[in-house]
Amino acid sequence: MQRILLKLSGEYLQEGTEVCASQRLQNIQEQVAQLHHHNFEIGIVVGGGNIFRGGKHNLGIGMDRCLADPIGMAATWVNALTLQAYFLTQGIPAKVYGAQALGTVIPAFQVERVRWDIKTHVIIFAGGTGHPFFSTDTAAALRASEIQATLLLKATKVDGVYDKDPKKYDDAKRFDSLTYHEALANQYRVMDACAFALCMEQKLPIFIFNIFEKDAIIRAASKQIKGTLITA
Repeated sequence: MQRILLKLSGEYLQEGTEVCASQRLQNIQEQVAQLHHHNFEIGIVVGGGNIFRGGKHNLGIGMDRCLADPIGMAATWVNALTLQAYFLTQGIPAKVYGAQALGTVIPAFQVERVRWDIKTHVIIFAGGTGHPFFSTDTAAALRASEIQATLLLKATKVDGVYDKDPKKYDDAKRFDSLTYHEALANQYRVMDACAFALCMEQKLPIFIFNIFEKDAIIRAASKQIKGTLITA
């Protein structure tokens, strides 16, 4: 039995004018269903960038981060509930836990309860860390550590970590593997420094992969796809 934490960006859920595109939801659901069938225990942290990016102050009014970031957190609740609803309609048992409770809809995260539920359900984490200034990458590192995951899967638009932007530079070099220290020292921005530091402290491996590849989540869970593995 392997317990993994998948970090999904909110942007992945969006396609064209669809904020939560049915094709993207179906793709996630089908892959998660296969992993669940093969006895993977799965947690998912989903971002909210398809709805609102708090750190970017995208309302154009210089909004204080302490006000803007909670809007982004609320966006992750929308995405988490959407994922849960889609999973349930396809027969996948799924539960949502939030950094804070949302009425009777989303219970607050409780570590022992979640560790028990993840044995039978896909667990979706909403609300980030519950605090401004911390990204959902940091939330993913935190939740992965708390549920004692053996691997953190970070889904991105590129097939790993590069020394510079591969979309801008033809000579960009991709790394098959990195240490936490190398990722932090060279400021590779595929995850934020706080998330890297927490994973380093907990000795939690991170695998960076391109979610737009065919069966990417399934293949990433067993590291059978091109990507970058970050370890000690």
